[in-house]
Amino acid sequence: MESASKRTKTGGGAEVNYRILALYRFVPLAAPEEAEASLALSNIRTELLEALRRHDVKGTLLIAPEGINGTISYPWSASDTDSAASSSDLCQSPSTNDDDDPVHTYLGTHPLFGGPELRTRISQWTSSSPPFHRLKVKIKSEIVTLGLGRPMVQRIPRYDPNERVECNRLADPNSTKGTYLSPAEWDDVCRDPDILVIDTRNRYEIDIGTFESSVDPGTENFSDFPSYLEKLAGEYDWGYNSEAVTDSRANPSDGQSAVPCKKKPPKGIAMFCTGGIRCEKATSFALQSELLPSELPIYHLEGGILAYLDDVAKRKKCSVNSPKDSEDGQEGSSEDRKENSSTFHGECFVFDKRVAVTEGLRPSSIYSSCHGCRGPIERRLLDPSTRCTTGMSRESMERHDALVISLEQSGLGKPPPLCHDKKSGRSYIPGLTCPRCHDCTNRESLEKFAMRKLQVELCGRDGRSHFEDRAAAT
Repeated sequence: MESASKRTKTGGGAEVNYRILALYRFVPLAAPEEAEASLALSNIRTELLEALRRHDVKGTLLIAPEGINGTISYPWSASDTDSAASSSDLCQSPSTNDDDDPVHTYLGTHPLFGGPELRTRISQWTSSSPPFHRLKVKIKSEIVTLGLGRPMVQRIPRYDPNERVECNRLADPNSTKGTYLSPAEWDDVCRDPDILVIDTRNRYEIDIGTFESSVDPGTENFSDFPSYLEKLAGEYDWGYNSEAVTDSRANPSDGQSAVPCKKKPPKGIAMFCTGGIRCEKATSFALQSELLPSELPIYHLEGGILAYLDDVAKRKKCSVNSPKDSEDGQEGSSEDRKENSSTFHGECFVFDKRVAVTEGLRPSSIYSSCHGCRGPIERRLLDPSTRCTTGMSRESMERHDALVISLEQSGLGKPPPLCHDKKSGRSYIPGLTCPRCHDCTNRESLEKFAMRKLQVELCGRDGRSHFEDRAAAT
């Protein structure tokens, strides 16, 4: 029987099974004093690098005084019996203890950040190249950046307006955070018109998939979220009275226009993100900043979209394995079908070579990664047979002509042709930019992208990764 750890591609090299482990935990890892924190985190970094390199782990971990966060991958040789057991136990929740996985066991039992509070999500990926090319453990001030000293927090009610306050003092999940909602509970929240559901991810992530009825905050970075929440809080009348609102609209003062009424407030707010870390910190900020009423329920999706997509696949699998006959003779009752339906539409962007995942955490077949901004780009836009080379603006064409001349003079060769995405109405250069980033990318950056693309192609011809030399040096 074919080995589960390695398969041979048709007409290509060997494919390897990789386990991808996303994890985070808010837990104090160092003292607040800067010197002591730096030394403590440096020791943790050294230990992690030594332990994980023994198992050929690649990926990135962030450590900070507030905890640990990251995604890593490593070769995973699951036996056929293990695979069969995993398939038959698909209806069961994943175990937090995996005795057969030394990496998961090491991290899950670590004395500083291990234990049941360590949030992990495991998925599998088979490829001829790893999801990540090297292992990095970085020391940061925050494991997810909400932003420090932003002007918005000068107006937090309980602080002196003249005092410049750091946002992380107002967002400490180790002391306060929202209420967890399991993936099984989440659909009811999404369908509740009295609950405001907020997607705390960035705009480019939301563009390819999100939950129905959720609100897009329009943020480019998570550090923009505090400003968004301040604006949101000001849109609602938290002392809402339906009769008073009706009277003010029906009987404006003589000679004066009616004062615009604020919106009826929600009965609760629910937040979500990719793996749970951003929405957990966002709920902490919402509660500690006092921008919202203290009695307002604040929820967040436990494990994020990844946990939800994994759970939906398991529910559907269980439903197929144990069908229930409904009164009309169809498989499963209407309640069963509603329970097994998904309120998430599209795909979930992930920060590795899979680019995006669908139900069951299956890798995307629709999206690839933009070489410029690293965001998602539809693969149809990269297919020479479906590219559109008409409809570009004169400005875009002139800019591309200048780039062609510059690259040829630099010896980098002629870049791919300028293309037009009819769906978004924007231009892009296949292999260099995408419709999202092309117009905001200057010529200097385009030349750097072209150089990187050439290096990748040359290394590919030699049968090696252009990351190998740098990885060996780190």
